[in-house]
Amino acid sequence: MGELMAQQKATAARRGWIAVAGWVGTVWALVGGHLFLGLAGVGLAIFLTRRWFQYRAQWGMRF
Repeated sequence: MGELMAQQKATAARRGWIAVAGWVGTVWALVGGHLFLGLAGVGLAIFLTRRWFQYRAQWGMRF
């Protein structure tokens, strides 16, 4: 049972870091002056953050 929870935590952590990377890339694009790329990045970052949040909520993990 502990192995399954460890795998879920690892998956949640990986998805969280991917979401953070999406936000960092979005900010980087906006600061660099790429408005269209930045706006597309906002949508992608919101999607990744929502996916991470839903995964944690589905498994009953604390934040």
